[in-house]
Parts: sequence; C-alpha cells; structure tokens
Amino acid sequence: MIQDELTGAVTIGEASRISGLPIETLRYYDREGLFGELPRDAGGRRRFTPDALGLLDVLLRLRRTGMPVEQVREFAEYVRAGDHLRAGRLALLRAHRERVAMDLAQLQADLEVIDWKIAAYQAAEDGNDPPPRDSMTTN
Repeated sequence: MIQDELTGAVTIGEASRISGLPIETLRYYDREGLFGELPRDAGGRRRFTPDALGLLDVLLRLRRTGMPVEQVREFAEYVRAGDHLRAGRLALLRAHRERVAMDLAQLQADLEVIDWKIAAYQAAEDGNDPPPRDSMTTN
C-alpha cells in the first residue's frame, strides 16, 4: 500500500463520527461499492480518504432530499468512472434538483397553510376574528 493514498484518510470509526452514520451502514455502503476501492491500512482496515468522505457527504444529501437509492448508486458509479461521464452526473443532478425545488415549493405552500391555521386558532383562542386567507384551507 502506498502511504500517499492514506494521507488524510480516517478510520471507519472516525468516518462514522463525521457522517453520523453507524459503522455497519458504512460497511454496507462499501460492500455495495459506493466508494469504489477504499484503501486499506497495513492491518487490512478500511481507510476513508477525503475524496470518499466528500462523496459520502453528497450521497447522504441526495438521499436526504429524496433521491431513490438506485439513482444514488448510479451517481456514485458516474463519479467513480471519472470525468468522461460528467454529463451523466449533470443530468442526474439537474433532474433531482428540479424535483427538490418542486418539493420545496410544495413544502413552502404547506407551511403557509399551517402558519395561517395557527394564526386562526390563536385568534379564536384570543376571541378575535381569524386572519384572512386567500386560498382554500382545511379544518
């Protein structure tokens, strides 16, 4: 093993602490090949390089924003394949961004209704008329 590969690399325990993921989840992701070939130390233990940790951060964000596991896997494959598949990464990310933006817009609209309902119920508690609402709401 070339020592340069391990420069800045961390143990699986440290990667777990950094990412907030359980060690077993990191082992699963490694077995699934999401990180590519992780370097090993002299004892054969995985070492998470800065690149692997960066990829893990992106993959977690993609999952947290609702990207299906199969697309996350596809994205990881594109990354590991190198820059010649950059167009595939871009297409995947652009489509996902569009879905996330639509989800955010829906969440914002839902939050506005919740805020209005809180204001309406608080007004009723205080003996006041509810604030006006332009769009249809539910009870």
